[in-house]
Amino acid sequence: MRIDDNEGVSASSKHLVFAYYVTGHGFGHATRVVEVFLLTLSLSASFLSIQSPRLKIRKVLLDCGAVQADALTVDRLASLEKYVETAVVPRAEILKTEVEWLHSIKADFVVSDVVLVACRAAADAGIRSVCVTNFR
Repeated sequence: MRIDDNEGVSASSKHLVFAYYVTGHGFGHATRVVEVFLLTLSLSASFLSIQSPRLKIRKVLLDCGAVQADALTVDRLASLEKYVETAVVPRAEILKTEVEWLHSIKADFVVSDVVLVACRAAADAGIRSVCVTNFR
């Protein structure tokens, strides 16, 4: 739901627009997203009488995950260098682009599976957000 001076509710009482960001790094993220998404759809269908939700997929590089030397070893220095290259240096442009996109789809809520810049973009756009993780 939008955060604004009005009533803080979606522009439409018939549907909500969720922007769901997920990192492309790791099978665990993908399986968690599927479960959260399916639960959201089932709750939406039950409480909001949504018959056929629409899904649009957009691929964009917002994080790099970890760089792995092999299946079990994370290369920490290379991961940090890649993060600086893909997320720190272009941060202002990433935020500008994401805020514009969130406004263009009239997003009511942002869910992020460890793509932290998504929550910052949501805040800048005046949209509530939540991060979903399984880290302890």
